[in-house]
Amino acid sequence: MHRLLRPTIRPGGLRPTDDRLPRATRTALALGALALTLSACAPQGSASPTATASDEPRGHGYVEGASELPEPQLHLATADVDGTVELTDLLSEERTTLAELGPISALTGDGRFVAAQSEPAGTVTIIDTGVWTVDHEDHQHYYRAEARVVGEIEGDGPATITAGSTTTAVRFADSGETLLLDSAALGTGDITQSGRIRTTPGAPGITVPIGETVVATDGTGKLHLHGIDGDLLDPSSASVTAADTVLAGCTDPAGSITTNVGVVIGCAEGALLAVVDRSSSGADPVPTFEAIPYPQAVAAADRATSFHARPGRPTVAAVAGTSGAWLLDTRERSWALLPTPAPLQLVTAVDDRDQHVVGLTTTGDLLVIDGATGAVTGTAAALVGAADLATGVQLEVDQNRAYLNTPGTRTVSEIDYGDAARIARTFTFDTAPAFLAETGR
Repeated sequence: MHRLLRPTIRPGGLRPTDDRLPRATRTALALGALALTLSACAPQGSASPTATASDEPRGHGYVEGASELPEPQLHLATADVDGTVELTDLLSEERTTLAELGPISALTGDGRFVAAQSEPAGTVTIIDTGVWTVDHEDHQHYYRAEARVVGEIEGDGPATITAGSTTTAVRFADSGETLLLDSAALGTGDITQSGRIRTTPGAPGITVPIGETVVATDGTGKLHLHGIDGDLLDPSSASVTAADTVLAGCTDPAGSITTNVGVVIGCAEGALLAVVDRSSSGADPVPTFEAIPYPQAVAAADRATSFHARPGRPTVAAVAGTSGAWLLDTRERSWALLPTPAPLQLVTAVDDRDQHVVGLTTTGDLLVIDGATGAVTGTAAALVGAADLATGVQLEVDQNRAYLNTPGTRTVSEIDYGDAARIARTFTFDTAPAFLAETGR
């Protein structure tokens, strides 16, 4: 009989007996010529009490233990398959080794924190990269503090990590358990469990934090609304009843993303959009859910099941099978299908004034697409080889550049998507950057 492990938390970094401690900071080697957003409107906690704080008075935007700076502190977090996690400063090009974790199978980020999954699966290590942006819609705050390993979470099998403004969900599908973590506590260096959701072991599904609530699938794949303590919300409440009605119309849920309008959940019928009322402190914490159906019948293979976009924007992108890319505008509650000259493996929406969309084809070409017309405005041909395409690469975008790792050449390319996919810089690494996440956004 398969033994189910109860997820456990080990705070305070690596095991005390583990001699694989982070190495000292080192400057990057000579470089060639040349990305779950925790950005709630309330300021987040510091990454370390020893970090240098701003000398300004404790007014709007003050964060204890962090320095507020005038521009985004953009960094690339990369890792090789042996678990060496490095952080490259995109302004100074200085590189730091954050941790050596042992073999890993994945690295994902939310703009500040990255989560590394062990190989074999079962341990998730959360690392605070120490750089982040807080978006107040009409202005932003940019912070820098000390980077460090926050701690480990152990469970059964691979995990899915989904970050929200107040809660971060770590779902272990093999055991059917999800740990709900306090997102603010992560910023102070603590892993604090606020709740737990249990479902059928081995059942597919999702867990998506939305404000002070969490949407999660049960063992049959149906969506239900929980509190951040993991308990189901009272179905007799009018707002919960209204939410349950819309949630029931979403079958086979897959994929989620947070925009500046609300939280998106993919469905066989299209998508759900969850919007939290933040007009007052006494507003109902239960989100309002809206269905955004596809504009036409869509085959299962052409569904949007993984959404990607520049943080803090309303439009997101998803691969549309072999047809091209889906664009979902959460402000307009509308879908658009962009045909592409070749099937896409990855795609993400920049959603800037020129409506750039950046995609990687299944043959390794990087495309820049006009999201309004569908025209290809730039191409970097054969940027990724067949071996890297087979094992998987990551594509990240910010307000000026895109980043793509190519482990086979031990490089990360910085692409100027506003200049016909020009390669602006190439970062070279000592070991293959198998995993990539941009932070500081």
